[in-house]
Amino acid sequence: MREQASVLRDRESGAPAVSRSAQAAATRQQIVETAQRLFVDRGYQSTSLQSIANDMGLTKAAVYYHFRTKAQILQASLDPAVEEMTVLLDELAGMTSRRERLDAYAVGWVDFLVRNRELGTMLLHDPEIRAASVYAENDGRRRRILRVLFGSSPTPAERMAYVMCVWMLEGLGELSDLSDDDLRATLLLTARGLLAVPGEAKSGEAKSDEAKSGEAKSGEA
Repeated sequence: MREQASVLRDRESGAPAVSRSAQAAATRQQIVETAQRLFVDRGYQSTSLQSIANDMGLTKAAVYYHFRTKAQILQASLDPAVEEMTVLLDELAGMTSRRERLDAYAVGWVDFLVRNRELGTMLLHDPEIRAASVYAENDGRRRRILRVLFGSSPTPAERMAYVMCVWMLEGLGELSDLSDDDLRATLLLTARGLLAVPGEAKSGEAKSDEAKSGEAKSGEA
């Protein structure tokens, strides 16, 4: 196998282990990126390990050396997105201002959508990708996001605002003609509207959570 042969040559030549490790990591990442592109262009079902290998000019065995199944490649392509959202939630949990949390979530979620806009295209056509993606319903993650954003007892309207924000991922295909900058501006306006976060608000102007809670209750009366 080409990949294994390369490793053997490196060992025989005395190449530093770090170089071999870096090369393997680079090849693995190239496989993931190639697979993502093919998933978008051809669909998940129509993309095989062999087609990924052919596109990269590798043997199927070389791809198999890094990933035993196509599902493993899909998971590897989605793992960074899941980790990114976990980091965002950790940051939000440390914010004491409700308004700052909501705005930071709107900005973070929109930035995530723009960076991963191809994922929206894949979701529209592939149930397998949809089921494995950050879009998929995950009770633990959903409950944590709602708790971080709105507290332990989110209202029905707040729960729906979160759901609509998540659904923005599926709507990316409708905005495929927009540049990244225009897409970001459009999505941020939408997310802030759904979360009722004024775009002009300055952190110093934010009222206390208690005051905003009283206002919300008055508005619901």
